[in-house]
Amino acid sequence: MGWGRGGAYSPAQRPVPAGAQKAISYQFRDEANALTALAFRNGFLEDLHAGKPSPLLDQPGYSRISNAEMKRLMIETSAKLARMLALKQQKPAEYDLLIRDCKQNYCRTWQRD
Repeated sequence: MGWGRGGAYSPAQRPVPAGAQKAISYQFRDEANALTALAFRNGFLEDLHAGKPSPLLDQPGYSRISNAEMKRLMIETSAKLARMLALKQQKPAEYDLLIRDCKQNYCRTWQRD
């Protein structure tokens, strides 16, 4: 389950072995990668990305996204980030688990430098 349209995120409902969280460490870039995945995954950006490629994508100078789409994308993403930052402040252990789970399951092969 991801932090998607419903706004709730819960790592897979499985017990976490003692000490397992410490085994998966993360740095600022790992946290940034996880936040990016959580903010954009299963949302409007994926709706925009779905479908057949357009020939316009190969032509510089044409807009690929409307102002209304950009506004919706920024509002949705900002709301998701706000929820994650609130979680970080209000429930740091849950936030830490969320970032570690996302890093391990979605961002393992992402660039880290």
